[in-house]
Amino acid sequence: MTTFVSRDTITALALACSLGLPTAASAETKLLFNCFWPSQHFMCQKVLAGWKADVERVTEGRVIIEMPAQSMAPPPEQLNSVRSGIFDGAIQANIFIANEITGPEVAFVPFASALDAEANSVALWRTYETYFADKGEYEGLQLLGLFATPGVDFYSLKDTPIDSLDAATSRKMWALPGTVADLMKSLDTPVVAGPAVQMTEIIQRGVVDGYVGIGAADSIALNTAPYVKSVTQTDRKINAGSFSFFVNERAWTSISEKDRALIMSVSGEAFAKSAGKVWADNERSAWEKLAGTLEIIPASEAFEAELAAVGKPYADAWIEEANAAGVDGEAALAFFRAEVDANLNAAH
Repeated sequence: MTTFVSRDTITALALACSLGLPTAASAETKLLFNCFWPSQHFMCQKVLAGWKADVERVTEGRVIIEMPAQSMAPPPEQLNSVRSGIFDGAIQANIFIANEITGPEVAFVPFASALDAEANSVALWRTYETYFADKGEYEGLQLLGLFATPGVDFYSLKDTPIDSLDAATSRKMWALPGTVADLMKSLDTPVVAGPAVQMTEIIQRGVVDGYVGIGAADSIALNTAPYVKSVTQTDRKINAGSFSFFVNERAWTSISEKDRALIMSVSGEAFAKSAGKVWADNERSAWEKLAGTLEIIPASEAFEAELAAVGKPYADAWIEEANAAGVDGEAALAFFRAEVDANLNAAH
């Protein structure tokens, strides 16, 4: 069958070229990426803005990333909003999609992650790529990256530090909902659990004697730091948050194969490293501010051993979940821990 092109069409294409107007071969692809944090947050201003600049640079402007001035959906609805096409891409806190994914939850395993968010993030991406990339955990999406937050410690609001399991369980604690709160409750600790944004009043009213689940930067931001007497820092942390970065599959496949490869060259591990470093730098600055205002206590080997023992059932549960997904869960967790160590050693 012969296809005919009209004289008018040829003339229009020639005119477009002569005027420098975009044709199908040179047209820009514009993608709308949402940032659910406040617009001045470093995730919007540094991390996503930096990735946007990288994408536009490597694709030579063929792919343009646009970001709205304010979030177009609440934090728990990022993934659903991308799937439904409200916007093309976003970052989702993995705690909200734990029923869909297993791999990125490895950062939630108690006493697997470290304080350094960059080490955690690179380890998380490498673990996912090695063990989970072919398991189809992000239906309808293209995963662009993963990153983890700094691991968290035990904050005492009393004169006595939280330097043993008995000290942690014998006082009333605020704990972040999820793994942290569940672990503390399993030890019969009196726990007040709730969103971090609601903990300030609880701390100020003296409802609890300590807290666990947020880091130094959040302690400053939420104005709980002035009430802290001491912090006990463990080598491996009771918890670290993790996030997924993705784009709608339909939008992704509308981009040329060449440009998709270029975008992934600045995503994946590169994104994990850059996002993790921004979080790590922010947390490091916060610790420097706190250093002169409260006592910072390294956890003893005995306390570390107690914590590792109480965290084991949660590690075993993740291993079982990974096994059910067709992955050697024990090997994947060991790989994540080894990668965290390797990244920490490389940083020093």
